[in-house]
Amino acid sequence: MPTVQVKTVFGDVKFQCQRCGSCCHHRRPPEFDDLIPIDRLAEFWEKSNLIYLTDKDIHNISRRSRKKPEEFVDTLFKYNGDSVRVEDGGKKVILDLPVMKSKEDTTCVFYKNGCSVYSVRPKACRLFPFRVEEETTPKGDILLNITYNPTCPGIGKGASVDKKRLEKLVVDQFLHRTESIFPKVQRLVAEGKIDRCAKIYRTLPGRKVHPAER
Repeated sequence: MPTVQVKTVFGDVKFQCQRCGSCCHHRRPPEFDDLIPIDRLAEFWEKSNLIYLTDKDIHNISRRSRKKPEEFVDTLFKYNGDSVRVEDGGKKVILDLPVMKSKEDTTCVFYKNGCSVYSVRPKACRLFPFRVEEETTPKGDILLNITYNPTCPGIGKGASVDKKRLEKLVVDQFLHRTESIFPKVQRLVAEGKIDRCAKIYRTLPGRKVHPAER
């Protein structure tokens, strides 16, 4: 049975948010296509900083901002709450995970001289400048390695980071995401709609329009 392991892969690090807004600019690397194969995810995460949203994030932000999800949620395909798409007769599985929309200047739609939804900001925002790099072992186990962005102005300031708190945030985020994806994937596999050798892709929302959409 595959397991999920979470660990911080750094020593003692100090951090204190400087409220500079640098983390509120979303990077979408131009060298990636709309669909990113699993074997390029590590490279993608290194070069991007999209804010992935859980269902709970979307609910809380919508209630706080009084905006409809489609006003701030970005997906490659039209957003309908379903993150799993199957194409090519079951040989291609696309995970279109929702991310926060950006303005033309690449800042978050809720950023203007500060965050307007700070009290209900997404888990991904609460984690920054710490990030999660997923790794799958040959046995199928999932490793969630927590690293950090050394260019963040807050690194090296304030108190030492509470690693246990970070690990709990990562676990909560991972569980919320898997609860919305895995049951459907398992059902589609059981129904024979997903080939067991299917290739899995993640999407890059907000930069292009998928040819199958619109």
